[in-house]
Amino acid sequence: MLRVIFDTNIYGFLFLEKDYEMLIKTINKDKEFIVYGYEKVRKEIRDIPKTTTLSKKARIGILKVYDKITGSHLLKNSLKINRLAKKYYDYYKREGGTYGWDTSIRIDFMTVACATIESLDLVYSEDKKTLLNKHALKAYNHINMKENLRTPNFLKYDNLLLKLRNLI
Repeated sequence: MLRVIFDTNIYGFLFLEKDYEMLIKTINKDKEFIVYGYEKVRKEIRDIPKTTTLSKKARIGILKVYDKITGSHLLKNSLKINRLAKKYYDYYKREGGTYGWDTSIRIDFMTVACATIESLDLVYSEDKKTLLNKHALKAYNHINMKENLRTPNFLKYDNLLLKLRNLI
């Protein structure tokens, strides 16, 4: 069984698909593929600004996608996750990473730390600027090797879509 977590952007991409309801059903039917929710990702979705009718509808729609996909598979934040994410960040900065801790990279590093601590197999993301940045990938691998932890594999949205469309 594959245990996976989606970065925030994956829920938004799914919501934009014309057949997103069918894709959600396909995810939920596949017992060999379990998507875990993470409270920091859900909060990031909830923080989508409600400034326009469109953004308010998108926020509500993306939250529904998140809730339908993750169901009762929810992971909580912990001090252990925070510490590991901070180690990733410190190494990322030493390697030349440019984003500050108080940017979206904090949630990205916490998501990867959560996946690592919970021994999840995959992290799906399209975020090449932060989560999948070469300095970030190097940080995950270096710190996890040092801490004797297994780094999850990283796949992009197209890989998820291909998998789902093959199951429909």
